[in-house]
Amino acid sequence: MAAPVMAQDSSEAQASTSADNDENDAEAIVVLGQRLEESTPETLEKYGSRLEIVEGEAIDKAGYVDTSSALRNLVPGLYIGQKSGAFDYVQASLTGSRTSEVLFLVDGVRINNRLYASTTPLDTIPAGMIERIEVLKGGQSLYYGTQAVGGIVNVVTKSFTREADGQLEVGYDTNDGYHGNGYIRGGIGDHYFVGFGSYDEAKGFQPFRDEDTQPSALDRKRGYKVASIGGKYAFEPSDNFRLSTSYQHIEGRLDFAKAEDVYRNWNKRNEDIASLKIDWSPSERFDVYVKGYWHDWDSTYLDLRPELVGGVLTGNIITINDGEKWGFDDKGINVLGEFHATDQFTLVGGYDFQTYSGFDDVFLIAPSSESVHAPFAQVKFDSGELSLAAGVRHNMPSDGQEATVWNVSGRYGGDDGFYGRGQVGTSFRLPTAYELYVIDPCCEQGNPDLVGEESFNVEGGVGYTNEIINAELMGFYRNVDNLIGITYDLPAYPDGFIINTPDKVTMWGGEAVVTAQISKNFSGTLDWTHTEATPAGSDLQLVNIPRDLVKAIFNAQTSDGRFGGTASVNYVGDIFANVAAIGRVNYGNYAVVDVAAYAFIDRDQRHRIGLRLENLLDADYNTQMTRVRDDVTNASYAAGFRGTPRTLHVTYAVSL
Repeated sequence: MAAPVMAQDSSEAQASTSADNDENDAEAIVVLGQRLEESTPETLEKYGSRLEIVEGEAIDKAGYVDTSSALRNLVPGLYIGQKSGAFDYVQASLTGSRTSEVLFLVDGVRINNRLYASTTPLDTIPAGMIERIEVLKGGQSLYYGTQAVGGIVNVVTKSFTREADGQLEVGYDTNDGYHGNGYIRGGIGDHYFVGFGSYDEAKGFQPFRDEDTQPSALDRKRGYKVASIGGKYAFEPSDNFRLSTSYQHIEGRLDFAKAEDVYRNWNKRNEDIASLKIDWSPSERFDVYVKGYWHDWDSTYLDLRPELVGGVLTGNIITINDGEKWGFDDKGINVLGEFHATDQFTLVGGYDFQTYSGFDDVFLIAPSSESVHAPFAQVKFDSGELSLAAGVRHNMPSDGQEATVWNVSGRYGGDDGFYGRGQVGTSFRLPTAYELYVIDPCCEQGNPDLVGEESFNVEGGVGYTNEIINAELMGFYRNVDNLIGITYDLPAYPDGFIINTPDKVTMWGGEAVVTAQISKNFSGTLDWTHTEATPAGSDLQLVNIPRDLVKAIFNAQTSDGRFGGTASVNYVGDIFANVAAIGRVNYGNYAVVDVAAYAFIDRDQRHRIGLRLENLLDADYNTQMTRVRDDVTNASYAAGFRGTPRTLHVTYAVSL
């Protein structure tokens, strides 16, 4: 491939591949230099965190249309379980975390759904806009706040460039899918512009097996329509100052797959992500940025069901929901300053303000709002091969109790040879709107006095790196308390009341990863992650956290970069679900193989065709589990959401 190795831990490890590629691309596009916020992940890596990077060029050439599919295959150590294929909810786990403990961002703007911790935000994020994806492992609450317990995933959209470039791309897949995306960018004087857009539509595939599907499931395919448009602008009159703004609008209609009682069932999404930022370096020793952001997310829900009388379809359609909405609004301000007091000591200070409001007319959550103030500070020491950092953050939510978290991290070793790194500290997860405010009479009631979950984290590794190979053996340990759960012991709340339980959960495990540039034309990554995640007093693995995860990623390209391809293997070991009325179910132990290839059909390498065969061996596996009731007897049974069957993707792209 023409990009660096698809996923690896540092820009230094990418140097040899990038240099080779530059020889093949005399007109390589150079992006504007990173400012303080954009360089934060690499800085955290320097001071002891593990950073994985996936380049947008690699995602594009491999033919991915949605972000979650790229994350599933290309990021070592990150588990992604897509419920029903592209543009759907996912389960996620990073360094042994639960889904609720991974923070997702777009250009540094948090996009996690604060209504429900388990409802992930990736179902409307297309892949065509991606410049790169950054994944920081281990507790990152010092800089990123709530939910950054297991790590963060930051999707960076197309960057600013001095030279103009762009691309248009169209595609088709055998699940009756049609795809198109494009971008254009460049600069005029001190002004820089980026524009991008995409449209993805598919009728989809049948998410449940025939034997698991009831006659009342009249809509048996899970499809989607997702359209996005976005733009960025920067004014940079000098190397010391930049004013930038970005905006992205996404609309979508996403089918909600069911194996019973469904005529039509979908969510219509309407999402806006915007930011305005000033970066300023008044001196060589001082850098600061001020950023305001806004994330608005709304969904309109439709649920139409066929009428059943005695288990027999009458032909009538019953309206359960038609136009009810649920959504949230998240906005705030981030301020961060960095002062290089000496050549060895750096002082960091910051302030985050977040105000959040949400509602749900489907599953009743009273309209409500919350704000959080959070100052934080850090001191960093750098003496060449030794880098150390220590910091503290104090969180002051308007609802719930205040919490203080801290972090100490470090790395010893250069860019060539053996090194050791690690971090120890605490992280937190604030309660969701559901946990605080749910008032639906059907179910448990919310509790505005909840305390955020807190965790103690240790994560680190020893490794070896040079121009050819980067290998690391990692370990992690996390103890979580103040767990949010439900009690049924209060007479005033017979259906349950949400509380902080005395239960604790421990996650520990290890990861081994090797990335190698085998030759000028071949590279590869092998990764194995083992996790033990158990509640106190039990040896049962927590649900939706795989005990073992193995990934293999292989890349090839010709010396001139005209032809290339990739192959990935994704193995998931034991992974469990608790299915209502059924009990504990193991739905893991499967492997999925994807292969892709591309070719530039002209000597100038402007016209490219691509093929990707998703699930090459047509593995029949489950991504999640659910409860289904028999139409006639009403007896319950467990049914699995099928992973995407063998699917051929074909693309054509032209560079502008």
